[in-house]
Amino acid sequence: MGVRLNRKKKRVFLLTFIYRLSKIPFAGKKQKLKLFLNLEWIFDRLAMEYSYKTFSPQDHPARICTRGFLYRYVKPTDTVLDLGCNTGSISQILAERAKHIVGLDYDKPLIDIAIQNNKHANVEFHHGEAYDYLKNNKTQFDVLILSHILEHLDAPADFLNKFKGFFNYIYIELPDFDKTYLNHYRQKLGLELVYTDGDHVNEFDRYELQALLKECNIEIVSAEYIYGIQRLWCMVSK
Repeated sequence: MGVRLNRKKKRVFLLTFIYRLSKIPFAGKKQKLKLFLNLEWIFDRLAMEYSYKTFSPQDHPARICTRGFLYRYVKPTDTVLDLGCNTGSISQILAERAKHIVGLDYDKPLIDIAIQNNKHANVEFHHGEAYDYLKNNKTQFDVLILSHILEHLDAPADFLNKFKGFFNYIYIELPDFDKTYLNHYRQKLGLELVYTDGDHVNEFDRYELQALLKECNIEIVSAEYIYGIQRLWCMVSK
């Protein structure tokens, strides 16, 4: 939701101070642009971290948006695998919507936290390797949740092709490189601070992600770009 503002704005003294500092000839225009882009990246990252410290998982605007998106497509009859579930926040979100949810992660301390926090009879959490779990488990899953997974992988196409056959639908959530035009300035200037998180190996723009899914014969049913996140509901072509 946008906002309507008065044409006359209150003066922001910090902005005035920094703007005047920027006029001091301590560097060229290109160097100043690089400096301000790096500062913007740093403060954006800090603001994001503190947003998760300020809002609970249930009240965080990004999580509310994820809930609304998923609830439009996940059916009450669906069995869901939340792969790389971390501490289980999305699994918990789906507990009141889906028939059954399995959260799976290779990081045992995270799974221990998820199990400890779980209050839903239709949600279970397991520690293990995902492909082995799917091959050895008799559960028939309808939906695969990939929340902030693909950006960590060296070969996301290989991963998708390996897992897609077990599911009818895939939900994909990851950072949106196009959330701000400033990322494109950083890229053009060759700045290193263009990543969302330190262990990401891919930062997908919208067209790259669409091309990846097309390559894997996965159809995008619906897509949403808000709060700096790409959310896609996809159907696996059989």
